[in-house]
Amino acid sequence: MSKMIIKAKNKELSEKLALVIKRWSSIEQFDTQFLDICTCESYEEGRIVMSMVVEQRHCNGLGTLHGGSIATLIDVISTLACINLDDINPGVSIELSTKYSTAAPEGRKIYIVSSNYRKGKNIAFTETTIYLDSEDSGIVVAKGSHTKFLPIKPKF
Repeated sequence: MSKMIIKAKNKELSEKLALVIKRWSSIEQFDTQFLDICTCESYEEGRIVMSMVVEQRHCNGLGTLHGGSIATLIDVISTLACINLDDINPGVSIELSTKYSTAAPEGRKIYIVSSNYRKGKNIAFTETTIYLDSEDSGIVVAKGSHTKFLPIKPKF
């Protein structure tokens, strides 16, 4: 079960997001380990900002955030930016692209900022930037794009 802290200002959206996170993390799987340690700094429909402190279990042999951990964070957090909170179905990834630019050492805080810039009937496009130390630091750890297939609701 997720222990995520949600600081979003809109109470209704916060409650819906908490329910989504609770349901998602109720099944122990690879990606839920990140939901457990992230804090939701802000959330509005189509945009989410999360933060976390880099833990050793997510690092490579150099003591910095592993590239696979970064890709997973982009996958998970961008999914939260594009799903409908009333119809909790995260869909599946069509494409995930990651560009790495600087290391995030163990013990440092990162901010994951993800926006859904286009959403059609069943496909959503997101962009995510991971910053070191603060959302305003300008120190970009990585950038990613994620295309999701969102299931079509049956008409019956």
